[in-house]
Amino acid sequence: MNTLTRLAAVALTAVAMVSSAQAKTDSLGTLTSTGTTFGNTFYTNVTSFTDYYTFSIADPGTVSGTTVDTSYILFFTKDVVLDSLTLTAGGSSTVIQKDTSANSFTFSGLAAGNYTMAVTGSVSGLFSSYGSYSGTIKAVSSPVSSAAPEPADLALTLVGLAGVGYMVRRRAAR
Repeated sequence: MNTLTRLAAVALTAVAMVSSAQAKTDSLGTLTSTGTTFGNTFYTNVTSFTDYYTFSIADPGTVSGTTVDTSYILFFTKDVVLDSLTLTAGGSSTVIQKDTSANSFTFSGLAAGNYTMAVTGSVSGLFSSYGSYSGTIKAVSSPVSSAAPEPADLALTLVGLAGVGYMVRRRAAR
């Protein structure tokens, strides 16, 4: 009996450790156009979870990606359902954009800087041992046009205006 009690205590401790490790906070570094993977694996049912992924983008642009979550496969995996992906700036809690689409997300019009993406969902299943979700996220920079005209553009404009002025003066002289 004493051995059985010890085994039960060890099993409960292991389950508690795994349960407390459900929520995840991870740094994805600086995103590029090649894509970075993210995800989490769950070993117990969770009515609601929120995982946080921090990243930065070097240039203004769009961050987009795809997600895949597990579903029931003959009771061998838990059903992971993703509800939303929410983007906040740096350490701020102010929501910039929220995406509730099932398998893809896009956050556009972003400035260069640091961001946090919160992935929210739930996990359920009866006889299964685990469930997971994974995703890929990438940044695509958008070209930024210069606010000031280039010197060549100014020169071409002046030549055109001079040509129009010459033609007007020539016609007025006739």
